Amino acid sequence: MSNFFNYSTWGLEHYDSAKKRKTFFSAKEKGALISENKCFFSKTNFQKYLRDAKTEYFAQEQFYHNNISEYYNERLQKVNSLESNQIFFSIYDASDNLSQKQNRGYVRSDDSIWKLWRELILPSVSYLSILKLVPIDNNNAEPLFYFRILLDYQFRSFVHPKSLTTEQELEKEDIESREIKRTYRKGSEKYRREVINYMPQCPFTKITDERLLIASHIKPYNICIKNNENDQALDYLNGLALSPTYDKLFDQGYITFSDNGELICGTQLSSYTWEKLNINPNAKNKMRIYPEEREMYLDYHRNYVFQDDINDLL
Repeated sequence: MSNFFNYSTWGLEHYDSAKKRKTFFSAKEKGALISENKCFFSKTNFQKYLRDAKTEYFAQEQFYHNNISEYYNERLQKVNSLESNQIFFSIYDASDNLSQKQNRGYVRSDDSIWKLWRELILPSVSYLSILKLVPIDNNNAEPLFYFRILLDYQFRSFVHPKSLTTEQELEKEDIESREIKRTYRKGSEKYRREVINYMPQCPFTKITDERLLIASHIKPYNICIKNNENDQALDYLNGLALSPTYDKLFDQGYITFSDNGELICGTQLSSYTWEKLNINPNAKNKMRIYPEEREMYLDYHRNYVFQDDINDLL
């Protein structure tokens, strides 16, 4: 962490004679700040996180000490009232606490936005991503650090397993769900065949063997059913033929496509991972698909499945 934040003296272990144990230097105690106001959160990222987390706030799958639904509207109001989209702050500590078995790291700040993001996040299913931004034409420039929060994919609202309904409605929904599953089983093979006929190879691997291709939904199946858009759930135009690894990348929102079919890579994965995937996120002539008549579905994917804010990348 100290290397990441360009401050080599953070995280140095020393013996605290008063507490009679090893502890760590605090940059604040040493009068050191990481380049002041060079870290920032994004208002749109907070709004997206709360939108994704709304179902969990109101239909809790995890155990919480309090009913967290009581805090949702208050927290949303605080986020919406932020004056600008980028809110800069300073941190005074970034420590590698390597003496603990968990190998935990610590980041600390006294700024009000830091307190707010800690209020927003849900335990165990939330991630903090820190993107280090350095100008391409000046690697020696002082970097900015973009702090972002996101919800674990399995807890994002479009795959959340619990419904906000009464017991009678749940029973009715269970019957309807069984009927939908029967209908889907009848139509799924036809859907898969039509997707692959329309797109006979994975654009990444060029594989054409149908046994290795997945008919990946662009607009998630669960959302189509939830919105009573059953025709979209089995529409072959709402599908891409992808080999398994790239299906997962697309399905979980690490990549998406523009209206003209150009690949758009998110910023959640490391450059090492992209290299192993044979994808160059910064390439001028990126791989593309031919999205005839699929623009409506791709627009949904960019705005509600893709894990980054699409406006930050275009």
